[in-house]
Amino acid sequence: MFGHLVFAYFGINPSTADEQEDDSTVKKWMGFTQLNNGKQFIVGNVFAYRATNIGELATASDPIGPDNDKHISSIIQEADILVPCWGSRKKVPDKLHKHLDQLMERLKDSGKPIKVFGWTKSRDSLHPLMLAYKTPLVDVTPIKE
Repeated sequence: MFGHLVFAYFGINPSTADEQEDDSTVKKWMGFTQLNNGKQFIVGNVFAYRATNIGELATASDPIGPDNDKHISSIIQEADILVPCWGSRKKVPDKLHKHLDQLMERLKDSGKPIKVFGWTKSRDSLHPLMLAYKTPLVDVTPIKE
């Protein structure tokens, strides 16, 4: 479908999965990458702070982290297809919603193709965990008010 490309998935990491231990979401990204003829995928997090309780983002002194912007830029540069997939912003403390919007703008400013699995009622990109593998990646287009 897309050739042998590098996919970058951008989410919010409430788990403790890392480069050595996968979780269910990482396994879904693996499956979606293979189904779309990707050769590899990279994961970027809106917030560098990790916790199993996403509410902890509200009390973290620096949920973004000092190096996260640099890592996001590197991921955008390396990837061929950008896939925001963080799910509904309602799970994120209100004061941090602007960071979701800022990342989406950075992705758009890259000039690279942006695809999503669809949209939530809050107009955020769908999270892949509960989606069927037949769910297509679709081009990001403006959502009508």
